[in-house]
Amino acid sequence: MVTRKRSLSTSLSVPADIRFLKMVQGYILKMSDIAGLSNLDGQRLELAAEEAFMNILEHAYPDGNPGDVFIKTAVSERELNLSIRDEGLPFDISPENYPEPEIEFIEEGLGFRLIRNAVDEAHFENLGRRGKVLRLIKYLDESFTQDHGEISQMVEAAPPQQYKIRPMSPDEAIQVAQLFWVAYGYSYKNEDFYRPEGLVHLIGSGRLTSYVAVAENGGVAGHVGLLKYKNVPMAEEALLVVSPVHRGRRIMDLLHDAIQARAMDMDLKGVSVDPVTSHIISQRRIIQLGGRPCGLDLAACPPRVFKGIINEKEKPQRESYLHCFNYLTPPSPIVIHVPAHHEEMVSQIYKNLDQEFVFENPGIGKLPGDFQINFDKSLNKGEIKVITANENQWSEILRVADDLAEFAGAEVVVLDLPLAQRASAIICELAEEEGFFFSGIRPCEAVDGDYLRLQRLHVSMDLSKLNIYSELGQKLFDYVSNCQSKVL
Repeated sequence: MVTRKRSLSTSLSVPADIRFLKMVQGYILKMSDIAGLSNLDGQRLELAAEEAFMNILEHAYPDGNPGDVFIKTAVSERELNLSIRDEGLPFDISPENYPEPEIEFIEEGLGFRLIRNAVDEAHFENLGRRGKVLRLIKYLDESFTQDHGEISQMVEAAPPQQYKIRPMSPDEAIQVAQLFWVAYGYSYKNEDFYRPEGLVHLIGSGRLTSYVAVAENGGVAGHVGLLKYKNVPMAEEALLVVSPVHRGRRIMDLLHDAIQARAMDMDLKGVSVDPVTSHIISQRRIIQLGGRPCGLDLAACPPRVFKGIINEKEKPQRESYLHCFNYLTPPSPIVIHVPAHHEEMVSQIYKNLDQEFVFENPGIGKLPGDFQINFDKSLNKGEIKVITANENQWSEILRVADDLAEFAGAEVVVLDLPLAQRASAIICELAEEEGFFFSGIRPCEAVDGDYLRLQRLHVSMDLSKLNIYSELGQKLFDYVSNCQSKVL
């Protein structure tokens, strides 16, 4: 049993219209009561909010076209924070500069005094295009706790039973979507996994092969998917989720074995898996099941927050993956092209994959360059995949990479270079001069073999928070960290 200590936030948006004043007053009084303020302090805060609201009505919209007023409260353990924002005329007087109260009140500045004297702190800020905001802070005499008692993170386990592993039927898509919510809330990277029709569409399009673990009562206890990519002989094992009440039953192993067998039936050369680096358990099990570490994707997707593992003290950072690959059949020998300074690390990766390889000297591209661009808005991630490597196309690739960050808002941009092509080694060195860094190998993802993956981050990352399993995984982490540090 644990007690979660976190802030309680609410918001109210109303038109800048006198008819909504009572609604604003009621909202402030109710939040004051919830925070544990005395009746007198609550009334003072309500009066301050009323004064701020009336100031907005009277002064913020001189053109006669009033907008909205945005009110937000956040009650933490020791204070109540109230913000009142409008998108009207910029203002230049801050409550921090309000005059001290006089014994004999004068009309001018009375409203400002009421606001300042009602709270412990008052701050004013012009926000540019978002208007301006008045922030009021009231300290609490007693620590605030949400009145819902203790929240148990323990769940009652389902009785021991046998599970049937089989392809998902369309009418089970809703149960799978509900499993993702139970495990992740709404933080999982792909919105389709929360929509039954989205899952069914992915399956119908051939993009997704979906397997479920079914309990004896007919309910879905777990799910795994195989995401297929066009024109390449591999797929990604993903979308693995197990119901909390059925964990500890080897369901993950059963689903993994089933989806691997399906991949062999599809004549795929191998399957990739991307266990998260926020905890070690999934990495350890994937490696035990045959996954071989071959890359480290930093900041690969927005924070994936597991329900029940929420840290309220700090904002989670973007999730990173330890990229693993499992060959289903022995791979054929390959010829690859990388800059000399990456040869040692690449050698270790391929030896761990039991992949025979030969390094060949870089050379100029003899065919016109060609590449594909993708921006995933849900991930804030840009991808550039080179199909035909030609060093003369680097300036265009760089322009696209810059645009993905500057105009599309990509927080990370990846650049995949086909290792089978001579010019890739030249492009790799050009990219590293512009802030890209080595992040690993992507087996079988290129139409002619493997990709060398480079990354460029446009968001801060605390690498000390990553947890890495296995000796080679740690070597990859150290190497990628060192490569990134050289471009910071």
